[in-house]
Amino acid sequence: MTTVGFCLGTFGSNYTQLREAAQQLDVLGFDSVWVWDHYVSWNDPYEPVLEGWTTLAALAEATTHLTLGTLVANITNRHPGRLAKVAATLHEISGGRCELGLGAGGLAYEQAQFGIDQGSPRERVECVSEALQIIPALWSGEPVTFEGQHYQLTEAISSPRQAPPPHLIVGASGPRMVRLAGRYADGLNLHWRDRQRFSQLFEALDAGLAERGRSREGFDLSVHPMWPDFISDSKALLEQWQQLGFTRALVYVGAPFPLNDFEKLAQQLGL
Repeated sequence: MTTVGFCLGTFGSNYTQLREAAQQLDVLGFDSVWVWDHYVSWNDPYEPVLEGWTTLAALAEATTHLTLGTLVANITNRHPGRLAKVAATLHEISGGRCELGLGAGGLAYEQAQFGIDQGSPRERVECVSEALQIIPALWSGEPVTFEGQHYQLTEAISSPRQAPPPHLIVGASGPRMVRLAGRYADGLNLHWRDRQRFSQLFEALDAGLAERGRSREGFDLSVHPMWPDFISDSKALLEQWQQLGFTRALVYVGAPFPLNDFEKLAQQLGL
């Protein structure tokens, strides 16, 4: 059956709450915990927001088994060289439990406040394409020279070598990004809200995989539902997602976190 992880909301929560939820999910045997890569809440600019990578580093010390990752890191927030090093460090702190979820961003409201030029959608997709080539190359520990339209590296080294490296997951909603996931990444995350377009997106995924002589076998295809949708009939949805080919469900849930319901769900799933 499709395995279950959780994206814990970093808006309106504090670290104590989030750590308690992550530790319970860890003990109960769920797959993973993910956090957003946002600086400002779109609900209320004064609402507290936890920074994603710092939070994950703390959770790496607070948990034992969970995979930890960003859902997803915004390419406009960090140069891919810096992002490769951040993820590699989390991978070491966590004992090899880091996954790097990467996306093209697009929340102009947040970026403009900090003077960040996020560029056009086309430019952001181009940046993701280049980052998906740069980051695994840096994780090899060998010197990397890359001459892209947006990023240039000259004999750049990220040490130590990551063996094995973090999995690289692309979060996408359109065919261009989905195709990039198939071409360069280890996995793809799709929103359940986009299910009416899954057939189109699956075609783009298969095309991207074929470009590298790959198939969906061994490829991590995850779905991203919201907690109210998921908990209404979790077993039926997991069966449906398995039939669609999804390997994982990464469920978004915000604070206050439903700790009692997590325990009930674990029992229902036989964890």
